[in-house]
Amino acid sequence: MAALHGGIAFEHIVKAGLAMRHPSLLADGRDFATMLHAAGFGDQAGAPLAKVKTLGAAEAFKRLRSLLAISTSERDIDSLLTARNGVAHMGFHDSNQTVEALTQAVAVTDAVLEDISEGDIDFWGPYRDQRHDLVKLQHDALEEMRRRVLQEAAEAAEWERDPLRALMKSIKPALEQEREIAEKVLATKIRYAQKLYRICSRQRLHASDMKRLAKMSEVRKWPHADECNITHSLCPVCGYKEGMIRSRIGEDGGDVIDEDVRECFAEMFDCPVCGLELDGGSELSSAGLRIHYYKDIDTGGTFTLPLGF
Repeated sequence: MAALHGGIAFEHIVKAGLAMRHPSLLADGRDFATMLHAAGFGDQAGAPLAKVKTLGAAEAFKRLRSLLAISTSERDIDSLLTARNGVAHMGFHDSNQTVEALTQAVAVTDAVLEDISEGDIDFWGPYRDQRHDLVKLQHDALEEMRRRVLQEAAEAAEWERDPLRALMKSIKPALEQEREIAEKVLATKIRYAQKLYRICSRQRLHASDMKRLAKMSEVRKWPHADECNITHSLCPVCGYKEGMIRSRIGEDGGDVIDEDVRECFAEMFDCPVCGLELDGGSELSSAGLRIHYYKDIDTGGTFTLPLGF
């Protein structure tokens, strides 16, 4: 509602500035009856005073600006009038323009009050000092806008100078956020497995036993349609030696040129003792499990290559 009341106050104060010079300056030049009332010939107007047609706010400000030196331009008040009309006719406006709109209304009001010799104390009352907060808010908003423009210009220059570095810099926040989320998820899974392991140990049960009693699948199903390779590894939570790693099997041996060798990429880990469930190479790697190895199709054995192979 501040935009609506500010817009109405702006129009009234501008018209007050015109009326102090002469009432005829308020008349809509297209309506002769209004001009007669303003000129003092209302008895010949043929229309009552209640039906006079005065200027709109924009035209009134244009006239006053030609008579009074005001630093605020017609373009400056556009946001104010747009906001006022938006609230009056549509019930909403761009709230981001509120501070700018009201700041312009305050600036024009102060200029007109000085021109017509009206005291700002009488006009503003208890809000006399608070009106300057709007000016500060607008100044801060302009400074923030200037900072963003400079930052965008610097970023554009960096993209031009070193696109790869600019790309890495732009995606770094998203990568950091993703990493933090992944770490929290992994920590939660580990805490859950540790707690379940303690409970099961007291009952001399395994997590798989608890799942079976609850009529749940003891081990999660492989979610992909393609074949998976199953191998085993030490569980990082309970130390069980036969924790299950399931991996996607590649179409060839990768670095190993052998038609009987396939490259494998670990995607799941399940421990039947403590119930630890890990998903994706990132979680498995963070937990210290291997995520990349090779499988010999003939023997079924798996192996990894030494570093630097």
